[in-house]
Amino acid sequence: MSKTVREIAELMGVSSDNLVKEKQKIRDEIKRQKIKVTKQGNKFVIADSDVEKITSALKEKLGKEDSKKKEDSEELLRLINSLKEENSELRSKNEELSERLIRITSKKNEEIRRLNSKIEKYADDFKEFNDKQLQLNNQQQQLQAKILEQTTQLKDTQQKLLDSAEKSSELEDKVDKIESASLWQRITRKFD
Repeated sequence: MSKTVREIAELMGVSSDNLVKEKQKIRDEIKRQKIKVTKQGNKFVIADSDVEKITSALKEKLGKEDSKKKEDSEELLRLINSLKEENSELRSKNEELSERLIRITSKKNEEIRRLNSKIEKYADDFKEFNDKQLQLNNQQQQLQAKILEQTTQLKDTQQKLLDSAEKSSELEDKVDKIESASLWQRITRKFD
């Protein structure tokens, strides 16, 4: 009795999900082995002796594919394990670097706080110095104003002294004239 490509696939236990794919493999194997296909009604069928050749060839290929898949799976498992180890090492290094970075950052932050404290102290010192400078400038302006006032007073006093000296000189001249005046001039009070 002859079988169709579908019946061969079902004979091999192929699921309905893989039926189309498996039917194509059977057709390819028929072409590869140059097996004669006959038509019965509207179906193409293959002789039972040829069905045995096709199924044994496909089972052998399937066994090779399965062993290839098994090797690939084992290789993938080895690769996955290798990547897990590498990932573990990288995670360890990452943790170590993170801790180191945290320590460095902590030291830098401490240094920044220390420097900021110094800067604040210098700013306070500068403000205090600036306040003292302003006080000194005010005192200097007050002293300059006093000096200017005293200079003006001194000039006024000098002028008064000069005026007094001049009057004193005039009085001395008058006294000299009176002393050297004659009796007549003294009586009449005409000294000139």
